[in-house]
Amino acid sequence: MNMSSAATDPRSIPARLNLLLAVLALTMSGWLWIALPLLLPALPALGWSLLIVVLATTFYWSLLHEGIHAVLLPDRRLNDALSRLLAIGFPAPFAVLRFGHLKHHQFNRTAIDRSEVFDPALTTRSAAAWRYYPQLLIGLYASEVAALLLVWLPPAWLLRLAQRLPAEPGLPSLAQSLERQLLKPDTLRAMRLDSLMSMALMTCSVWLYGTHAWMLLLALLGRGLLISLTDNAYHYATPLHAPGDDVRQARQLDLPRWASALILHFNYHATHHRHPALPWSKLPAAASAQDRQFAQPYVRALLRQLRGPIALKETPGRPKFSCPPRSLQAARIRLRPSCRRAAWSRGPHPPRGSASRPWGR
Repeated sequence: MNMSSAATDPRSIPARLNLLLAVLALTMSGWLWIALPLLLPALPALGWSLLIVVLATTFYWSLLHEGIHAVLLPDRRLNDALSRLLAIGFPAPFAVLRFGHLKHHQFNRTAIDRSEVFDPALTTRSAAAWRYYPQLLIGLYASEVAALLLVWLPPAWLLRLAQRLPAEPGLPSLAQSLERQLLKPDTLRAMRLDSLMSMALMTCSVWLYGTHAWMLLLALLGRGLLISLTDNAYHYATPLHAPGDDVRQARQLDLPRWASALILHFNYHATHHRHPALPWSKLPAAASAQDRQFAQPYVRALLRQLRGPIALKETPGRPKFSCPPRSLQAARIRLRPSCRRAAWSRGPHPPRGSASRPWGR
């Protein structure tokens, strides 16, 4: 399943705007890694500018996300080249980010993509919490940065690691996808080249920061917190996948229009999961009335994850399906003909085995 390029009309991509935004993102990246440490000895107060860089983390990731789905630029080669450049300053190999995110779409809410869920028959809530909170607060970003080193492992080792992950009935093996898509010789060479460039950039930056290297470390920790904390907020306590079910479970989060635009409407996540080939600028028009009505406040959804892991038996039940109330023709993109949607954003549903207890915890 190639979710990055399915039926996208190139005319729907705001290429000029995306290019300007990419220049802005690369400028911030250059400021973080090179320009700021050169200026710090003369102007230490400039260190406060790192707050802006950290707060722009979701914007930066959202641009990368457009590149992952091949809707950053209409030309695929330019799209991937610019995305790789952005990923070097992230820093993580772009091919790894793309593979991981597209597998998230494919394996959403399966046993390998539901970090908050634990089985009481196999572990305790406290033991699950020890794994859950590090993953929530820094784990996702740490694993992406760690890929700079993992890409140098022998492919056979990586395949053995992937084979240890649980399989999902009705879905392909992750190890097979890894071998077919990520461990091809040309892809492996590209990942290792990106890794070398990222590590050279990081090494040079640490040297330039010198005694101020703690500022860089704090900025990267802040970036890691925002990446990891915001990533699962759209899926925390949503229905789990079952064989034959739709894997497009996601939650819409509410933000003022200006704030939503600053993160390229990434909060329209339920809409994105239904239509992953839709460029960011078209998401508001594609959102259904139910999406808007039942969208949860953004900050509340982030903080809700701090409630901790959820027992398997306490996970919510399946949402109801309905047809979209509006046409997406104005978005100038070809969408799947089926109108049966898996939009968790349509409101609360009782957990499995309960008719009265509210969803979640």
